[in-house]
Amino acid sequence: MSAAIDSQGVLETLEHADRLLIQQVFKPIANEYRISVPAPGSTEEGAPLLFVRQKRMKIREDIRFRLAPDDDAHLFMIKSKTVFEFRGRHEVLDADGRVIGMLEKSFGKSLLRSHWFVRGSAGEELLQAQETSLAIALLRRFAGMVSDELSMLQWLPFNFTLLRDVQSVGSYKRVLGKLRDRYVLELGPGLEGVDRRLLVAFAVALDALQDR
Repeated sequence: MSAAIDSQGVLETLEHADRLLIQQVFKPIANEYRISVPAPGSTEEGAPLLFVRQKRMKIREDIRFRLAPDDDAHLFMIKSKTVFEFRGRHEVLDADGRVIGMLEKSFGKSLLRSHWFVRGSAGEELLQAQETSLAIALLRRFAGMVSDELSMLQWLPFNFTLLRDVQSVGSYKRVLGKLRDRYVLELGPGLEGVDRRLLVAFAVALDALQDR
């Protein structure tokens, strides 16, 4: 089967999926992830569709989405907009380097509750995402200031709600009880016209870039 057909099949599967699973893979020199479609109601991995690698020690963030773990070629990628990116902006590019969209962390809104914007290729806002629980967000930020005993609360999981026109259109939740980070991205109605590659990239960015 050719790479072109593989790519088309993966993109079609992503386009019709309403649940995606992001599994972090332990590697000593790089962050890696697998993307799959889990069975309905399950939080176990399905057959991997994409293999993701975040390059370490790069001046600009470089995260590539491949059809196989050792492929040189990539289907799409995340790359920081500038060499020293202080504004939390990361472009999502297709295999030919064309801009699919941009992921932008709002540092002002994130002081109390992590907040992201997902933008289209022309910079237009497609959706926002914020930590689902303000209480947990505040606990994570201030627990370590209260006492050493509460400092472990800083490791409370990140869960996000996806918003479009103020309406909830999806969720991103960590699966508890797993040794490595595992998340399920639930996609509801209201995401028409949003490139699925952009949503997959965003799901990985929420783990790989959240604390940048």
